[in-house]
Amino acid sequence: MELRKRITVIILFVLLLLFGCGKDAYPAIPADSSFIAAVNIQQPSVTFVNKELKIFATWQLEKAYTGATLIGQQYLLLYGNQLESADVYNLSTGKVVYSIATGVGVTNAIYAPNKKILYISNGKTNRVTAYTNQGEQIAEQKVGNYPMSMVTHGQNLYVVNYKDTKLSVLDAESLEVKDKWQIPKSSHGMIILEKRKELWLGGHGAGMKPNTSVDIFDINKGQKDRELSLPMMPIGFAIDDDRIYVVSHGQSQLYEVNDEGHVLSAQEIGANPFAVQLFEQYVVVAGYDDQTLYFMKNNEVTKKVKVDKGPFQLIVREMSE
Repeated sequence: MELRKRITVIILFVLLLLFGCGKDAYPAIPADSSFIAAVNIQQPSVTFVNKELKIFATWQLEKAYTGATLIGQQYLLLYGNQLESADVYNLSTGKVVYSIATGVGVTNAIYAPNKKILYISNGKTNRVTAYTNQGEQIAEQKVGNYPMSMVTHGQNLYVVNYKDTKLSVLDAESLEVKDKWQIPKSSHGMIILEKRKELWLGGHGAGMKPNTSVDIFDINKGQKDRELSLPMMPIGFAIDDDRIYVVSHGQSQLYEVNDEGHVLSAQEIGANPFAVQLFEQYVVVAGYDDQTLYFMKNNEVTKKVKVDKGPFQLIVREMSE
């Protein structure tokens, strides 16, 4: 009887070690490895793909994270719209190093390496908060209805208020409101063309009328200069010198456009793509509905990589040789 009790205790102890404490760490990502990572939200996970276009690690997430951003090269922040906090992981160990109490409602997070500032937007509080790269709050600002897309340029932080008709221009450090631009409701996705001093803005469209164009603003004047027809629902942008790549998820289109706004090529790719990024010599598109990353070179798909359900965002880390 005593022997049976001992065996039972040993078995319970082993099970506790294996399962009782949850996942202490995700697979480690080598510090010198370049990768493109898909943040999958239907089946919460992060899929890491190396320069050889092979999956070398997958983080099966235990929380309902909906987005991510790199903090420098060695840390990855993961947040969730319905989570009370965002978690920062050391990629080299796969372990959480600190958490930020955000409250529910987080819609986006971006990091400005030149200022070493992390920005988190919240669609429930309608606020943008700035943090140090150690998670300490620097500033906070009330903006418009449902802040979502964000990008920094110079001393400014540009914030698209998704359920509003204004774009908030904030000081990148104090978050003081500097300007407000008139924009279409349901605007989403943007990129800045430094050489032309332009901000390109995409969107889903409001109500029964889907958006079919990218609005181009003079970044100094805050006024719309022209628009570019890229149907339907252009929301994802990537830039490579004078080439801009735009995904329009309404028609599963990838457009290649020069910086003057002339469409150089257009092709159907993936199923309901939300994200496009540049990685090594490839243009990479994430097909949300078909769970596939498409690697393109010279306007041709050279590789397809299957990932988990719902690849919604692409994160790129390129390390020097």
